[in-house]
Amino acid sequence: MSFFRFDYIFLSRVFFIFAVCGLPQAMADTEEDGRYWFSIYTQGKLPAENFYWSMDTHPRWRNEGQHFDQLILRPSVFYKFNPKASVWLGYDTIISHPPGQSSQRENRLWEQFQYQFDAVANVTFTSRTRFEQRRREDFQDVGHRLRQMVRATMPLPVHPKLSLVMFDELFINLNQTEWGAHRGIDQNRLFIGANWKFSDFSNLETGYLHQYINTRSVDRENHVLMTTVRFNF
Repeated sequence: MSFFRFDYIFLSRVFFIFAVCGLPQAMADTEEDGRYWFSIYTQGKLPAENFYWSMDTHPRWRNEGQHFDQLILRPSVFYKFNPKASVWLGYDTIISHPPGQSSQRENRLWEQFQYQFDAVANVTFTSRTRFEQRRREDFQDVGHRLRQMVRATMPLPVHPKLSLVMFDELFINLNQTEWGAHRGIDQNRLFIGANWKFSDFSNLETGYLHQYINTRSVDRENHVLMTTVRFNF
């Protein structure tokens, strides 16, 4: 799989097995693909005290980057109780281009709680809990999904602006829908990479993301080169 066949794949599978240990799903009979994901995060302060806005843009490519796969637009607002805890309200527009099919559009309303823990042995942990209400065009039912992410960041001694980043995010469907969602484990994402802090207002993060998707037929594993740019205004 060209670029994606490197040691991170083996390491990610080890972490993934621990992340979903005990779940009744097989790791065999999967389809694999190499993908590229690019993300731009922008945030800024609103006139009201402790209120902020956020806007994310996520273009994604499949088949080793040969075909455009998906575009996600994610505006949101959030309130900071303090520097560590915040609550969010957002709305996603997802336009997908599955192979051999016409484009699909999904809209999601979501609520989120985020908390950053005190550093332990120079490692900072952040928890993000998100509830989504998903609506697919041409269908009436609503899919409810829980997403739980834990992120760890550790400064690297080689340079004060460079940090090691790891996160794992588990997706759980809370109900079944006519358009294909089924109750239970939906997918898991494990990321290993590095973050470079340009300034207090911007940073760049890049690394390998292992995505496991649990489907009704053949499960999928995607090996993703993910790059994220963040700006704070």
